[in-house]
Amino acid sequence: MLFLLRILVGMALVGWLVYTALEICAATMWKRSGRSVPLEEYCPPVTILKPVRGVDADAVENFASFCRLDYPPEAFQIVFGILDEDDPVIPILKTLILQYPHIDISLVVGGQAAVRGYNRKVCNLVTMLPLVKHPLLALTDSDMRVTPDYLKKVVIPFKNPDESVGLVTNPYRGMLPDSIVAKFEALSIGADFIPSSLVSRMLEGVSFAFGASIVLPKAVLDEIGGFEILLNELADDYKLAQAVHKAGYVLEISDCMVDDVMGAESFSAAWARRLRWARTIKVSRPGGYAGMLITHGLALAILFALITPWKIGLPVFVGTFVIRTIAAVRISHITHDPNIKRYWFLLPISDILSFILYLWSYAGNTVMWRGEKFSLQSGGKLTIKSEPGKEARPS
Repeated sequence: MLFLLRILVGMALVGWLVYTALEICAATMWKRSGRSVPLEEYCPPVTILKPVRGVDADAVENFASFCRLDYPPEAFQIVFGILDEDDPVIPILKTLILQYPHIDISLVVGGQAAVRGYNRKVCNLVTMLPLVKHPLLALTDSDMRVTPDYLKKVVIPFKNPDESVGLVTNPYRGMLPDSIVAKFEALSIGADFIPSSLVSRMLEGVSFAFGASIVLPKAVLDEIGGFEILLNELADDYKLAQAVHKAGYVLEISDCMVDDVMGAESFSAAWARRLRWARTIKVSRPGGYAGMLITHGLALAILFALITPWKIGLPVFVGTFVIRTIAAVRISHITHDPNIKRYWFLLPISDILSFILYLWSYAGNTVMWRGEKFSLQSGGKLTIKSEPGKEARPS
């Protein structure tokens, strides 16, 4: 049995080596496929939709980055949406509107009447949609920060209608992690999540999206049934992308990175969020998620070292750590993610935490989201946990 276990773990480590090489290749291919901003600028009218709840880290600067875009002011609008009438972010947004009078900014407060499903973010988007003035929509999370060329880059794929591009999404990187927990999460995003997504892009094509930033024509959204089809989906970004893909459109991952401003996070909040992501992927793509076992190279190397003589196990572990670090730094050069270069020495701890999270994700289908406990059903459907043995219905 021990010999068989050594063989299996050794094969898994070989699989990890192949996967690591694929990550570097995938990141390189993604970067080379990026579309440059044309000399003749293409600036179609765009509406930026930003559903907001609460005050994120450095919220003022995050919101302001969307008001400083290098884009004709008459060609874009920003719509902020809030559900809670007492949300502390409302005064911040009202001040922002006064500071940028030349930008078309609207604020929608939906209230309890706007809650039509379990996914509050999607309920927010449904409420914001009537204020849309332009044919292109850019959906961005509230904690994202962008560079001035963001809009010019993400609209380029829509210039040629013959390409049938239906959705463009932006990868993201952690920014300003002010706690050790936030640094671990930033490492996980830059060294694990984004590279694995680029491998999927290379091997399977793009049929997913990052909630950080999604751009699509409003006509395409209407064609697939609007935001209403996502009201009870946890992975709204993934389901939206799938619907656009199934409708026959091409999806692209932009070469424009956006920044996820992290601030100082607590362990419990970060763990709950990452567990929610993990269990969402698990129920959405169970086969692919099971195969992610081989992506945990350091954990596999530790296991291999424990079940083999130290003269074999120790060199394997050290070699795995060296390869892991070099590959992560190489990818960070491609994605311009500063976190890996700054905190590479934390990679072993980050990787072990990620492996524990991976195993723990199989211990149930319950997730915490914005202070509420939900059960994940097959395919990612949400039902809210209430009394034992009962499921509450959406308001």
